[in-house]
Amino acid sequence: MARIGILLLILLLCIATTVEAASPWNVGYRTITLQDPLTGEPFPIALWYPSSAAPAPVFVTGSLSMCRLPALFCRRIAYEMPVAQDAPLAVGAFGLIVISHGAGGLALLHRDLALVLASQGYVVVAPTHPRGTGDISGVGVWVGRPKQVSRVIDAVLEDSKLGPHVERDRIGAAGHSNGGYTALAVAGAQPSPGAEAAHCRDHPDDRNFCSQGGAAARKASREIGQLPDLRDPRVRSIVVMAPNVVRFTDEALAKISVPVLVYAAEKDDLTLVRYHAERLARAVPQSECILVEGAGHFSFVASFPSALKILAGGAARDPAEFDRDALHQRMNREIVAFFNRTFRPAEHALTNATASRSCRPRESN
Repeated sequence: MARIGILLLILLLCIATTVEAASPWNVGYRTITLQDPLTGEPFPIALWYPSSAAPAPVFVTGSLSMCRLPALFCRRIAYEMPVAQDAPLAVGAFGLIVISHGAGGLALLHRDLALVLASQGYVVVAPTHPRGTGDISGVGVWVGRPKQVSRVIDAVLEDSKLGPHVERDRIGAAGHSNGGYTALAVAGAQPSPGAEAAHCRDHPDDRNFCSQGGAAARKASREIGQLPDLRDPRVRSIVVMAPNVVRFTDEALAKISVPVLVYAAEKDDLTLVRYHAERLARAVPQSECILVEGAGHFSFVASFPSALKILAGGAARDPAEFDRDALHQRMNREIVAFFNRTFRPAEHALTNATASRSCRPRESN
């Protein structure tokens, strides 16, 4: 009998391991439209979520409309995703992740991450942030973007089909570049309007970053005073990729009390690691930072369809010999694991003792 019991235990452990390793859900997909809390401007939202419905290839344009041309053409000019369009949500309780793109970006630029998260039990929401008077700097970015993320969370929780299935203690955010700024703001870091201009004055070597939005930042800092509190206490964990950090003082970053996973690009010439990711990793109490060797600023964006690579320009290009798709295959799994781990009880989250205080290359497998 003892031998039978041991065999049964081994069998159960093997089954559990197999279930854990498998992707438990297909992915549903739909869109909604919301209004900017600041301006009332409408902006589109893409939603991915766990579903039991069978997926099929769909081709979605940057405006989130469907490509109706033959698949041969759509594959070159639109974003292909294996999803169940407008399918019902699976039965269960799920986390919620909001993904914020970088300046001038689109909701679909991190679609691969959204698909992986949804297949692993998360409702994922990505807005195309309103452009307004610009998406690089100014009030529309400093205040508008974080407010838009909070509005997106409101909309999902109020949705009669999605809201009842979202676990309120498993809400997080992820963002790239200005989207990283956005995630840091909703996580509790208070931006300072004059910080960006001061950085550019004190660090003339940061020419590329300061040439992108320096004039808009200086103008906005003259026109506005204290920014409102942008923290959304519902956000319990965040991931940032090549984040724009200079809008925050070290003291503001130190007030972030949620776990933060930072990805830095070794060859990033826009948000230089020493002024952005490295400073963030040192300042935030619960942080870990991975330096991706050989990567550039836009390596964290999913690959573009062939025809759109020309229009995307630098956003579609990587440093020589860097494999963007290979990075995303590994990074997406790491991000799922990070959210799974940090949404557990507090004793499983990052602590000061376990957090890395600098950006380090990941260990080899």
